[in-house]
Amino acid sequence: MTDELAAATAGSAPEDTDLVAAELLSRRRYAAIDAITPYLPDVDAGARAEVRGLCRFAVRLLELDAEDFASSTRVPPQLSAVVGSAHIPATPLQPDRGALGSLRPTYQLFLEVLAVRWERGELTNVLAILHLMAEYLPLLAWEPLLGHAGDPARLGLAVRGEGSRWATGDPKCDHPPALRRSLRTVLHIVDQDDEQWQRYLDRDHSRVSAALGQCASHPTRGRPDPGRLCTTPCTVWNRLDPERAEDLECRMTLVGLFVDSPVLALRHAAPVGHGFGVPDRAELLEQWRVTWARLSGPWEGSRNPLHEAKTHDKPLPGLEAFLSVVAGTTLQPLGVLDQVDALLAQRLGITAEFSELVEPDTVVR
Repeated sequence: MTDELAAATAGSAPEDTDLVAAELLSRRRYAAIDAITPYLPDVDAGARAEVRGLCRFAVRLLELDAEDFASSTRVPPQLSAVVGSAHIPATPLQPDRGALGSLRPTYQLFLEVLAVRWERGELTNVLAILHLMAEYLPLLAWEPLLGHAGDPARLGLAVRGEGSRWATGDPKCDHPPALRRSLRTVLHIVDQDDEQWQRYLDRDHSRVSAALGQCASHPTRGRPDPGRLCTTPCTVWNRLDPERAEDLECRMTLVGLFVDSPVLALRHAAPVGHGFGVPDRAELLEQWRVTWARLSGPWEGSRNPLHEAKTHDKPLPGLEAFLSVVAGTTLQPLGVLDQVDALLAQRLGITAEFSELVEPDTVVR
């Protein structure tokens, strides 16, 4: 499609080409803008290179290609720094820990990309982002207590020690056998080579997230059942400050409700990769309303922190509030793509208004 558009643009009058560029920018079709940029008559070579660099940067953001954020060229340092806080370290002991240090910028980016995918009608991608959010929510919830987001270089301090059953094979531990190999791996992976590190990130890190979620989920007293439970807590849990542990337990209850929600079930029902059975906006919104009702409903035994929460955000009202409660701090879209749009409009001579960039909130080291 982009090749056909570029060919058609090459034979168009200058004013028509400018209109095409403006329309594509309004629809955030960055790959198409990249394709037609060589044919824009009023843009000099330097500006063209900047436009193409920005477009490719935006495409990587939309694809959530976190391992490739750092390779972006011709992108202003401010944007690179903000997005860099969501990157995944390529080596076990890379000094900048990125999303392993804090997941807050990553979830702010999730919010922004989800909204753009929704605008573009790419609902399969919306469901994929919601699923990705669910996988790492336990780490987001643990972050205020750990001081990081499950970073393998530092996690041992929280899960090892006298009285801990983490990765021990103790029959009193409720972690299923399928998780235990990953729980052993995380304690030693920083001593391994880059290939094993990538294998850990691809296969084990989400399992460590699930295991920590279980460590913070216990038989409830009036709260909804959060799913897989820890019935015999060890020192991974018992060493925590009781007040902070109770707060984490409440937030993990919400995580469990989201993971087992109707809106996530849509993705499992849809044959991803095919055009058949993918829900439309109305169906997805309806399932989100059901999900939100479960997330925000009152609890018998304690106060639900999402009860009566504000739901003014779009496209899924309440999603920002939910993620903010789980994170223990306010999260909102980063606004990186808005700034990309502003820079593209400037280089292409298009008049438009865009939102301000949001500085990512990260855990205090």
